[in-house]
Amino acid sequence: MVNRVIRHLVISDFFINFAFGLLAPIFAVFILNSIEGGSLRVIGLATAFYWISRTLTTVPLSRLMDKTDGERDEFYFVIIGTFIMSSLPLFYLFANLPWHIYAIQLIMGIANSMAVPGWRILFTDHLDKGKTGFEWSLEDIAIGTSVGISAYIGSVLADKFGFQIVFIMLAILGYISTLILSMLRNDAKTLAQLKNENRLKSLQTKRETPAPFKLDGTK
Repeated sequence: MVNRVIRHLVISDFFINFAFGLLAPIFAVFILNSIEGGSLRVIGLATAFYWISRTLTTVPLSRLMDKTDGERDEFYFVIIGTFIMSSLPLFYLFANLPWHIYAIQLIMGIANSMAVPGWRILFTDHLDKGKTGFEWSLEDIAIGTSVGISAYIGSVLADKFGFQIVFIMLAILGYISTLILSMLRNDAKTLAQLKNENRLKSLQTKRETPAPFKLDGTK
């Protein structure tokens, strides 16, 4: 068995990856069919805006989290980032110009830079002794399963009911992920709490130990 925090983190990641897995196979088609002037160039720029934004903001935000020894800052970064990521697809319902897509993708990159490093830190902090490989493997299985299933479901839903239902479902699943993460507030300790529980030194040691590479490259 794994501890409560690891379990909640893995389950929440299952939902958020399932959500965005719905979008993966249809995003390019959505741009071509629903965005004025939609083209392969627009698709490429949309992807570029996301990755440039994420690349430029991940290191500064991660360093900010590293400066605080407690876990509460990572908790809030994860919650806010996941909530924003879950809400942004709803704006696709109103998007009809390329710059709308670029703006959404830009903000998505920033939100991801908030959520992913914070998630990694919390996961690292709460790994069970002697189960590091096993618990990271559970995370890999959760992501692989969720994305593998949802990619097909997303394409079927978009084909039968249109893109709108996919965006709405994505947001709902993302909010479920956010709700699951919010249950960890009391498990994410402040610096004072860690000192009182004599956990600060062990936590710092865990953070200094490199985590295994993720198989899918998302974490």
